[in-house]
Amino acid sequence: MKWRMAPLGAIGLLIVVGINAWLLTAILTEIWSDNPAATGKADWRVSLPASAGSIANRKPLEAYRQILARPVFFKSREPFVAAPPPPPPAVKPVPAPVAVDPGLVLGGVMIKNDIRKAYVFSRASTTGAWIGEGSDFMGWQLKSINGTGAKLEQNGRLLELQLYPRE
Repeated sequence: MKWRMAPLGAIGLLIVVGINAWLLTAILTEIWSDNPAATGKADWRVSLPASAGSIANRKPLEAYRQILARPVFFKSREPFVAAPPPPPPAVKPVPAPVAVDPGLVLGGVMIKNDIRKAYVFSRASTTGAWIGEGSDFMGWQLKSINGTGAKLEQNGRLLELQLYPRE
């Protein structure tokens, strides 16, 4: 069987094999050598400050009871946050007043030069009155008069009376 390998690949493989062989020999020589510096024990001494070194001055563990009861990263260590105020009571909207037909009827219109008047009467009683623009009739104020009708207003409610209703 014939191996086919590119020359650049063969060179790379030889370099890797060479590095592995060199590392292996360096490790074996270190193990077999009798170097006393490598096998000696290290002299290690703790250098604590005087306050931490003396056991007599330490507080008993019971003094740290509050800290140990609530560790730093527990949820119970969160700062106090006041509960939000309760929402204001819901205000019930005032129902719109029911539009009641006042029973007013336009009986006639008189327009002459600067004079504009309308004859308005109630269905409940046959008595009526000639009123001019701006005058009041049964709590309704006459706003405008034209040739076909009149407009009355009471508390923002507008009522249009037609001389000849299309009903």
